[in-house]
Amino acid sequence: MKIHTIAAIAALAIGAMACTPSVTSRDTSGGDTRLTFGQSVDIATVGARVSALRARNGLTRPLGHSAALQAAAQAHADDMARTGNFGHTGSGGSTLTTRTRAANYSACFAAENIAYGQATVQQVFSDWMNSNGHRRNILAPQATQFGFASNGAYYVLVLGRSC
Repeated sequence: MKIHTIAAIAALAIGAMACTPSVTSRDTSGGDTRLTFGQSVDIATVGARVSALRARNGLTRPLGHSAALQAAAQAHADDMARTGNFGHTGSGGSTLTTRTRAANYSACFAAENIAYGQATVQQVFSDWMNSNGHRRNILAPQATQFGFASNGAYYVLVLGRSC
């Protein structure tokens, strides 16, 4: 199993490097909005961390990175950092569903973890794994993809499975 996990993590890292850095989505006025990665986040490392946590709990299939889920996560991290609002509802009333749709992601499953104030990504994941609801999201067997973003002290992980 160790070899499979290491190979899966390596494949995830290679796949994450090939991801495009932005996606275009439609805003509510019908115009195009460019959604970017924002702050530098090492997606390969985050993907390896999530996949390792899942593997330790019997979910050996690693998650793939999704540029659309990345864009949804970044949009929410940016909104929280800009407004100081910390919650799953965005300043304009956006929800996880509306953010994934705005990023052109058709979700059959979606879950979101948010965090604020941790000094490192490692601490964010440690805190999430010590919280029943956040842990349940990370270990959801329905999830096949992820996006992770940060802006300042705000962190967002979006997990999903497209339809």
